[in-house]
Amino acid sequence: MNEQDSESLDSLRESSAFELAIKTAESTVEVLGILHEHGMSEEAFTNRFPVLAKVAQGLPNVPDEAAPPV
Repeated sequence: MNEQDSESLDSLRESSAFELAIKTAESTVEVLGILHEHGMSEEAFTNRFPVLAKVAQGLPNVPDEAAPPV
């Protein structure tokens, strides 16, 4: 692990919470907010979590308020 990565993601619990937040995000704007909360750049996110980055990449730019709940 790179020491310059966000220290807030060092514990398994915090890492799991971060992963869940990204997976349940409804838009790329929400993902960017999560990254900001954890002090992580988009580049660091993509390098450290490539699978989550692909999930986030497929999200719309804004949440679709008209979409029915799943």
